[in-house]
Amino acid sequence: MDAKDWPGEASAVSTVRFEIEDRDARLPLVCRYPAEGQAKGIVVFCHGLGGHGGDHVELSTFLASHGYLVIHPTFPDGTAALAAAARELGFAPDGPEVSKWIIFPPLRDRMFQILHTPHYWMERIRIVAAVMDNLAAIQAKTIGASSTPLPAAIAGHSFGAYTSQLLTGAEIDMPGEGPRSFRDRRFAAAVLLSGQGRGQQGLREGSWEAMDGAVLTVTGTLDGGAKGQDWNWKTEPFHHAPAGDKYLAVLHEADHFLGGMTDNDPTPGHPAQREAVSMLTLAFLDAHLADDEKARAWLTALDDRIADWPAQFMRK
Repeated sequence: MDAKDWPGEASAVSTVRFEIEDRDARLPLVCRYPAEGQAKGIVVFCHGLGGHGGDHVELSTFLASHGYLVIHPTFPDGTAALAAAARELGFAPDGPEVSKWIIFPPLRDRMFQILHTPHYWMERIRIVAAVMDNLAAIQAKTIGASSTPLPAAIAGHSFGAYTSQLLTGAEIDMPGEGPRSFRDRRFAAAVLLSGQGRGQQGLREGSWEAMDGAVLTVTGTLDGGAKGQDWNWKTEPFHHAPAGDKYLAVLHEADHFLGGMTDNDPTPGHPAQREAVSMLTLAFLDAHLADDEKARAWLTALDDRIADWPAQFMRK
């Protein structure tokens, strides 16, 4: 199959913000979707530690322009929520500093405490479940009802990739509880952008043995973990998962932000790296949600470059 006509023309994108019921509170969502035509799938995108639902605009818009309803919840581990709750830190919730929390030691230290606190892991799982439970209402406000259920993927960056791993079958050891699985079969595929390996947040040897769905793992040679791990640690979800529709991309000289996808990236970013991530993510979704043979051919043809950026690419 020739992939030269893939991915086709991009369409206009609509963006809406609204809230859904979540227990006794309201859960804010940012949704992007094609302004015209039928959506071919749904992506629930999980922001990283300290982020928010308005993040990852470029990638989200790209996916929406090629046929996906992309849903962005905001989780309680955002820096705005922390700044509001911990006024003693001296940061305004809407101040410019909170988006760059990684370069401010008081914020960074508190955020890393949150990262390793199981309550916040579980809040993310619960909120994603609330999104999926309310899909009919979300579709009514965006793409409209579909005659048949649309396939869905879970995706995320950093802490969001951790959330995505759990929902696609990675098992963790919960402190005081033992092994737990949070697999949600409503997701047919997962995208892990700068995810985690063993020895952190309950992940350990054997965590990925039941991760049997389609999974894309992406990192870069300048990436690293919160405890000082190098980029090889970021590849463990690929290497330790069973074979079958698993993909790994390692972008040359890309750091944790993979070209600058987020508001809290302290570096200038790199457009060609972001393009590589966008194209690869779309090809993976088209192949495994939309069953697009041209997207599969594009993935099959990948070798040492993705879009216009050098990379290592593996599949199994």
